[in-house]
Amino acid sequence: MKKMKITVFALIGLLTKSMACKASDNMVFAENLPTGAKVFVQHYFPRQSVAYAEKKATRQGMVYEVSLNDGTEVEFGQNGAWGMIDCKWDAVPASLMPASLSSFVKSQFADAKVVRLDRTDNGYVAALSNGMLLKFDHKGMIA
Repeated sequence: MKKMKITVFALIGLLTKSMACKASDNMVFAENLPTGAKVFVQHYFPRQSVAYAEKKATRQGMVYEVSLNDGTEVEFGQNGAWGMIDCKWDAVPASLMPASLSSFVKSQFADAKVVRLDRTDNGYVAALSNGMLLKFDHKGMIA
């Protein structure tokens, strides 16, 4: 019985260590992010810093998932262009949205704010603080 417990604990230890090594293989230091990603964070989130960054391979190439100190998450492509911004409960900076998208949300959903914005091949998907999802084309017109 004692040997079985030792074996089980040894296996758990090995599994935990292998998972930790796998996670650290994808971890990226803030200074090693693409230049565009670093400039983006400094410009649009000047009061925040990178808390955690991870690099993942996708069909489109490398993607960098970045978490800021306030909980905001931003996904960048390998060239440093943003693809997704999730500010959780805060509003996505209006300067990142087409003006028509921002004005549509203000006029139709005055009490809501855009808390997540995804840039897609067809335009944008905006998640509002009231739980609604809205699709827009590249010009910011409702799709």
